[in-house]
Amino acid sequence: MRTARPRTGHLSQPGARRQRAERSHARPAHARAGAARRLAGGGRGLLLAGGGRGLLLARVVAAALALIGAWLPATAAHAAGTVTIADRAPKEDGGRWKLKMTINYGGTPHLSHIPMLFSFTPTVHYERALTDQSPEKPILNRIPLQNQQSINESMDVGFSDGSGKVFSITKFDFVLRRDRGFEAGEYDLVIKRASDGVQMGQRQKITLKGDNEIIDRRAIVFTGEKKKKDKADSAGAETEKSDGAEEEQASDAEPASDPAEAPSDAEIPPDEAPPPVSPKQGGCGCRLSPEEASTPLALPLVALGAAAALARRRRARRG
Repeated sequence: MRTARPRTGHLSQPGARRQRAERSHARPAHARAGAARRLAGGGRGLLLAGGGRGLLLARVVAAALALIGAWLPATAAHAAGTVTIADRAPKEDGGRWKLKMTINYGGTPHLSHIPMLFSFTPTVHYERALTDQSPEKPILNRIPLQNQQSINESMDVGFSDGSGKVFSITKFDFVLRRDRGFEAGEYDLVIKRASDGVQMGQRQKITLKGDNEIIDRRAIVFTGEKKKKDKADSAGAETEKSDGAEEEQASDAEPASDPAEAPSDAEIPPDEAPPPVSPKQGGCGCRLSPEEASTPLALPLVALGAAAALARRRRARRG
């Protein structure tokens, strides 16, 4: 009796393996086309990514060039020529500072004299102060300043010589004075043309060296000489007051008229002596004026005689 052998025996396994390998490599055509498309899409994506970076870089460069191109004309429109100062930190000489400038107009000006505006803006003030730590020698304090009003000076800058020939470069001396509001400190200088406001050169920083007025910032000041002087002044004022009071008392004690001119009672002659005053006979106690006291006595006597005559007539009629 025969037994059936298994189909997947030892001899059949290599064949099966070859079949499986052939089946795995033998893919359909549409599968191979899809894989090729995926590979091509990946490469194109890489190429597009590289191209996007290059495009972004090109856009950045174009924007930078546009900004530079817009900034350069604006700078040329707001600044013209150059201004050079020989000494930006001049020393004070008799309350004055002198700035020696060389101005390049940037071309031949149309006029021999160009009106320009010099604006000085204070930025730092140099203060000299006496403090408790330094009561005898003043110390220098540099005080920063902000939002200060500019000191404007208008000047005509000449670009021609004696023959009338006009040049593009000139040397100009500008003098600053204390009576014009300048003090020792630091300033920002801006020069502009008065006609169109175009700035000449760049903003420059200058320092005016000198000694400002001393400010006393001590907490307590002890000065003995001043106290002595005050005491002497008060003593003098008191003596003057006492002298004035004595003069007033003496003037009050003196008579109103000169005693040499007024005659005394002994010198008055007896004929010119005033009449004696009659004694009081009652009344209101008022003193009569000289005019009332000198009334004649004839009037009451006449009235008394008339009354007596009238009484006699009455008696005669009755008898």
